[in-house]
Amino acid sequence: MTKNEITKQQYLKVAQKYSFTRRELELGFLKVSGFSNRRIAFMLGISEQTVKNHFTHIYEKAWVPGRKEFQELFVNNQD
Repeated sequence: MTKNEITKQQYLKVAQKYSFTRRELELGFLKVSGFSNRRIAFMLGISEQTVKNHFTHIYEKAWVPGRKEFQELFVNNQD
């Protein structure tokens, strides 16, 4: 595992602070695992716009402006 890879357990440990819905947890983990919005949409059978809408809510709950800062929440909190 490289330094920036995050296990699901590590992800959930940090994510639990933000009151994400089950779907937001799922999308957030895919994002920190390196998947693009387009790929996430394909994998989950939803539109790319729906993925973007979810991430708008996820970023608001986590108090971050975007993808990079969201991923840093998890990279910076690894034990």
